[in-house]
Amino acid sequence: MNVETTEGLGSVATNKAKVFAYIDPELKEDLEQLAERRNRSVSNLVETLIQQEIEKAKEAGELNGKANK
Repeated sequence: MNVETTEGLGSVATNKAKVFAYIDPELKEDLEQLAERRNRSVSNLVETLIQQEIEKAKEAGELNGKANK
């Protein structure tokens, strides 16, 4: 398991990959509010939303297997 240190957040033990994205500030506010209402972290909510979209893409034939090469 990797331990990542992020400035201001301390150490986080994880084996997950990091993803960085630039989004509109209003979208970020809505994302934070939705995560709070669903009792999730923003990171967990984003991962869940990505998983749902990947599954849709696989079902539609856009992706197959673990990686689309």
